[in-house]
Amino acid sequence: MIRTMAGATIAALAVAGLATTAAARRYQPPSSPLPIAATTGVPTSIHDGDTFRFGKLRVRVWGIDAPELETQFGPAARAQLVQLVADRRVTCRDTGKRNHDRIVAQCWNWQGIDLAAAMTRTGWAVNWSTFSHGRYLADQQAAQRERRGVFAYGVQPWR
Repeated sequence: MIRTMAGATIAALAVAGLATTAAARRYQPPSSPLPIAATTGVPTSIHDGDTFRFGKLRVRVWGIDAPELETQFGPAARAQLVQLVADRRVTCRDTGKRNHDRIVAQCWNWQGIDLAAAMTRTGWAVNWSTFSHGRYLADQQAAQRERRGVFAYGVQPWR
């Protein structure tokens, strides 16, 4: 009888363990893991030409790709975003996408200027068609024609 109870207990624990493992595999994160749909504030830091923070919240500007900070044009791209933000209010609308623990958002500065459009128009970012579906392509082409930003140095779009 003790052997039967022990066997039943072991079987029950094994089933519970399998159920827990299966439940863990089926886990779906909430549709909006961060508690914002839109947020407004002054960025506390700017990492590069397409990433900044509101406190601990990291934001990736939607639809563009700017040079990484460690690259030749990274510091200049970051400086352009700093100038667009200028320690003033930024409003961002969460797209629901996530990238490297960052929310991906459309953002506008205190003057209502779309940060992605401005970064692309000044030549310090390129249109990322996979996500923007060409929304900033005309801005990028204007920057190329007028040899602004990275295009002043003969750089070709990398996206």
